[in-house]
Amino acid sequence: MGFHPTYGGARRGVGRLLPVVLPLLVTAPLAPPAAPPVAIVDVRLLPMDGSGPRDSQSVLIEGDRIRWVGSASDLAAPEGALVVDGRGRTLMPGLADMHVHLNREDLDTYLAFGVTTVRNMWGFPDAWVMRGEIERGEILGPAIHLVSSGLDGTPPKWPLTQLVMDPTVADSVVEVQRRAGYTTLKVYQDLRAEPYDSIVAAARRRGMDFVGHVPHRVGLERVLASGQRSLEHLSGYLEELTLVGGRGPRAWVRTRSERIPALAAATEAAGAWVCPTLTIAHRLGRALPADERDASRANRGAMVRALHRAGAGLLVGSDAGIEVVDPGASLHDELEEFVAAGIPPLEALRMATAGAAEFLGQVGEFGVIAPGARADLLLLDRDPLEDLGALEAPAGVMVRGRWFREPDPLPNRVRPREGLNPPAASPPARASADGRAPTR
Repeated sequence: MGFHPTYGGARRGVGRLLPVVLPLLVTAPLAPPAAPPVAIVDVRLLPMDGSGPRDSQSVLIEGDRIRWVGSASDLAAPEGALVVDGRGRTLMPGLADMHVHLNREDLDTYLAFGVTTVRNMWGFPDAWVMRGEIERGEILGPAIHLVSSGLDGTPPKWPLTQLVMDPTVADSVVEVQRRAGYTTLKVYQDLRAEPYDSIVAAARRRGMDFVGHVPHRVGLERVLASGQRSLEHLSGYLEELTLVGGRGPRAWVRTRSERIPALAAATEAAGAWVCPTLTIAHRLGRALPADERDASRANRGAMVRALHRAGAGLLVGSDAGIEVVDPGASLHDELEEFVAAGIPPLEALRMATAGAAEFLGQVGEFGVIAPGARADLLLLDRDPLEDLGALEAPAGVMVRGRWFREPDPLPNRVRPREGLNPPAASPPARASADGRAPTR
């Protein structure tokens, strides 16, 4: 069965989320009313700034920024503030899903599962519209980082594919993307070597980044040497390792495991980041016999573990939006896969917060709880370092200083300012998905 992303419209195929009714600010005014300051007091803090967890902390939010962080005993909440009692709860930065394919109807779902930043990995016009509406406060949604539609060879596979078969046209194709506003190009799987090299040269002349697949005809070594900033889906590594041949989950069943350390070291030396999208690979391999499915998963995990040990940058991404894994919820699954691969929970969470900001060149802007950072926050009823399942139903989700889901007004929990009624939302039930689809 084919899968048909429609870029913000209704979608077809299996794996569609059941209809979800979540109260959103979809009709909010162009300039949202100023919210009062928010003081979250006496909470366990996971600041993701390298300092480790801290107990009995308070955080003051004014506008869309964190203004103060410190000991609970040192905070005097300003007059008119919304005071949230954090006792028994954990506060951490919002999550970043670094590989998605946006659909407009999924914006609220990302927030419901605590995803407050996304990297959209296939550009299309409505993505710019969505980003503008979010930045102007017309709707609530995650911060969107945009990547161009794919530059690829024949045959074309997705809408808006930019075909580059002739290396002499690469410069003009890249210039069109630059004029459209993109600062990052996506390279895709069927580029030939000479067009790939021409795209790289054209991007460098313009100071543009390039990310994406390791094209089959280019290979991992050449891609690492080119300066490609991120490599998606472990593409390229599979071709270097498989003993089975082919592509997809079955190709991971038997590998040349002795080559893994050298590939990880080469990745770190090149300064490349890797977004492995483990969950969707596991989902696509469900039809394999159990022993092959387990071996495929274990071998992908071994590659990720080696990359981490070598010091290579890792990004946490789901590949949601192509009808295989659920938006929002699948990022939690991806974190579980990272931990199963041997990455400590705190480090996995850092990758999905501060690590994403580092990759995007926005250290301190998001992904940390520190003065001056954007107020994208998750208030959890349990500590995710003890159980990542705590992420599945956040007690509160704040995005740019506005509650998407306000903490339950339990006795002695919240003292709201009169008249403040932020929207509340519960994460939807997960949908199932069967079948296979190419990853983008």
